Amino acid sequence: MKRLSLAIVAVAAVTISLTGCTNAAPAVDPDAKPSLLFWVDTPRVPQAEAYQELMADEIDITIEVIAQADAQTKITLANRAGSGWPDIIFGTAADTALFLDPSNGFAADLTDVVSQEIFDGFGEGNSDCLFDGTYYCLKNDLANTVLWYNTVIFDELGLTVPTTMDEFAATALQLEGTGYVAGAVGDQGYYAGFLQSSECPLADVTAPNVVRIAPNDPKCTRVAELMQPLLDAGVVDSRSSFDAGFIADVAQQNKVAMTIGPSWFGDFVIRPAESWGVPAGQIAAANMPAWGSGDDDRSGAWGGGVFTVSSHSLYPQLAADAAVWMTTSDVMAQLETTPTFPAYGPANQLWEARISADPYYASNPYPAMAAGANKISQVDRPVRFAFVAQIGSTLQATINGGGSLEQALNDFAVSLQNLAPGSGYQVETE
Repeated sequence: MKRLSLAIVAVAAVTISLTGCTNAAPAVDPDAKPSLLFWVDTPRVPQAEAYQELMADEIDITIEVIAQADAQTKITLANRAGSGWPDIIFGTAADTALFLDPSNGFAADLTDVVSQEIFDGFGEGNSDCLFDGTYYCLKNDLANTVLWYNTVIFDELGLTVPTTMDEFAATALQLEGTGYVAGAVGDQGYYAGFLQSSECPLADVTAPNVVRIAPNDPKCTRVAELMQPLLDAGVVDSRSSFDAGFIADVAQQNKVAMTIGPSWFGDFVIRPAESWGVPAGQIAAANMPAWGSGDDDRSGAWGGGVFTVSSHSLYPQLAADAAVWMTTSDVMAQLETTPTFPAYGPANQLWEARISADPYYASNPYPAMAAGANKISQVDRPVRFAFVAQIGSTLQATINGGGSLEQALNDFAVSLQNLAPGSGYQVETE
């Protein structure tokens, strides 16, 4: 514990130096000990507690656990009450898109409270937090898609690891009649791994308060054209990767030859015995297969949280410093409880050392994760309407119900086109 504490102090010193932050005097009572309120989800509690311990002599930090799905509702309630806001909150970039809207007003502009050096350290990893040239949040972790494959099955069938989406489809069709599949598409993974990586414009913010939702764009239609034959051949499953039946019938029978999934799939879906339970030494990660060359080689993302700082904080600099520490510290990167791929470059390097040495994997999965991290598609942007919720209620529901992928996309797009105006967007459909 002593070693950890010393490390924390060292990291904090570096972080505060980098941000150029000073402990701003509280607006209410300059003699009172400052206080901050954190709203975080359960996985972020250990790093929040580490910062609480680090700053115990200087700041009273209260940590409250909330579900990510409740973030918007809880901030809305605080707005109505005119009090009770947290100083920082963990959530999604879509939450931030809503929070920065003048009708909400919770998200603080980070320009003057976070140094350019910190922003630069994220590379492209903080792109979701950049709205009209201004950063309103800091990205905690990335969840870019890669190709997960079972090396034992590939060796058994003499398969070659695909590098393009055309090769992915051809390889998947080689599974017909073998009992193996190329994953499941009946959940958010179909959007992230296929539609988003293809840069199908479904939340393309072309101007302030203008969003393009165009399912007839060729970068949308090519997805169903590629994937529908695989679904028809039974080499991809129409259920979710988390469906109990899929897990029991397919995944736990070790019948998934390959699947496109986010960087966290290995540790949190494929490995756990209560999930897919694939034995050690079989799973490897390869680069996300490319739809084309150059700019047509993108990854999608399923998840990845952000910290947003409150515009209502009595201690805006201390709140910003806390968000910086939560997303950049060495402690965050090295805690065994850190779930996924840190977005901040230096922290990511420390996390790399841990996962690269993990004997569970047949080979080091990090290079594939890193390759996709800086090419996450930015065509679809965080928007103020419930984009992700519509994936479950329309896109996923149609696929699970046996509908075609073309119909699923159209259902999804129409639902978005109907929803967006209610959040103040003009919709472009071409």
